[in-house]
Amino acid sequence: MRVEIKVPEHTIINADDTGVTITRKGLRNLANRGKLGATKIPYWAIASGTYRKSTLFGGKLELNTVSGPQHNGGLGGLDPATAFTAYGSATAIPFRNGKNKEMAALKDFIQSKIEEAHKAQQTMQVTTQTDTADEIAKYKKLADNGTVTQEEFEAKKKQLLNL
Repeated sequence: MRVEIKVPEHTIINADDTGVTITRKGLRNLANRGKLGATKIPYWAIASGTYRKSTLFGGKLELNTVSGPQHNGGLGGLDPATAFTAYGSATAIPFRNGKNKEMAALKDFIQSKIEEAHKAQQTMQVTTQTDTADEIAKYKKLADNGTVTQEEFEAKKKQLLNL
């Protein structure tokens, strides 16, 4: 899914199956953010997204990453009046009224991909924990029947638990 915003800043947002790419262009982005170019954020690195529909003061889609707020180095990040607005955050996209429908659809698409990525990560963690527990149980049986010594079992257990 691709959305291009020209006002207030020229920003292109591409959301695919792996993550969100925010591409910033133009002098206003350079002034507000201190840099231009693309930033790719994988879905597993996005904790949540916040969306505010555009009204008189404009709207905002912000991706909150697991590493915390991403402030930029431009004037938007330095000016106390804008430091905590869409212009002070590297992962926020300000937009105007004409983009409400597109941005709402983009937000829904991104939210569904974030949920998929986090479910896959949780499933992988549970599988790893189950595999580790099964391996420890196998070595415990070997220790109980005398195939390996108790010291060998303890060493393998520490290795499997990363201790």
